[in-house]
Amino acid sequence: MNIQMRDELKIEGKLENLSLIGDFIGDSMREFGLDNRKIFNVQMAVDEACTNIIEYGYANEVGTIDIACWRKGEEIVVVIKDEGKPFDPTAAQPPDLNTSLEERKTGGLGIYFMKTLMDEVKYEFSGGTNVLTMVVRQPPK
Repeated sequence: MNIQMRDELKIEGKLENLSLIGDFIGDSMREFGLDNRKIFNVQMAVDEACTNIIEYGYANEVGTIDIACWRKGEEIVVVIKDEGKPFDPTAAQPPDLNTSLEERKTGGLGIYFMKTLMDEVKYEFSGGTNVLTMVVRQPPK
């Protein structure tokens, strides 16, 4: 399979850097031939993951977020690594969407969107590093 590799983005985990991350993801996904709807979906999923890393994983400290993207056949892969507190978003329970807003527990929607917008979401914690892998599929043109 032909793998197109995009250089990894290494950036400080700060909320003000989310727009730079979004631009990186948009540019990468366009390079890999994704349609606009899927580009938006990947940007939303990555934004949610990185926001969680910044707000919860690193909490009151600033750490680094590493993002790498590549295409292999019909799979476009985004890998996000950080050294914040371990958290497995794939183990999070889905929100109860049938409950009224007033009764609904706060949080959880972003992870739900990540899982819904991407074709595959995997997590592992290895050597002090959180590794989140998200895959979206689109046949090459």
